[in-house]
Amino acid sequence: MTFLDTLGVTGSDPSATDRPGDDAGLRVTPTDEHSNVNGGVHGGLLGTLLDSVMGDAVRSDLPDGKSAVTVSLTVTFLSGAKVGEELLASAEVRKQGGSLVMVEGDVVRAEDDKAIAHGVATFSVIDVTDGD
Repeated sequence: MTFLDTLGVTGSDPSATDRPGDDAGLRVTPTDEHSNVNGGVHGGLLGTLLDSVMGDAVRSDLPDGKSAVTVSLTVTFLSGAKVGEELLASAEVRKQGGSLVMVEGDVVRAEDDKAIAHGVATFSVIDVTDGD
């Protein structure tokens, strides 16, 4: 079980939202366990959703033996989200260099495509081994 599994995050069609970003998609329906002290969705869940979907976008176009890790992440919270509202995240690679990749992502409310959060990140491309 992965960290995202424990949060209830699953894959999603990135074209399920009108927001730009067609390289990767994720979805989650927040529960009471995801709430902040005010009863809304905790920003940590939104940040995790953005970091994860942007990482998926970067890794979707990397060759075998390569992966990516977050170097920097900026999240701008645009609107609150409520427990029980399905949220969609999508991301798109904006610029890929030799070892750094710039990517943007959005979280929207599924019901009406309202913007909840926007993220910008830089990822570092790394070599990975299969452990053999």
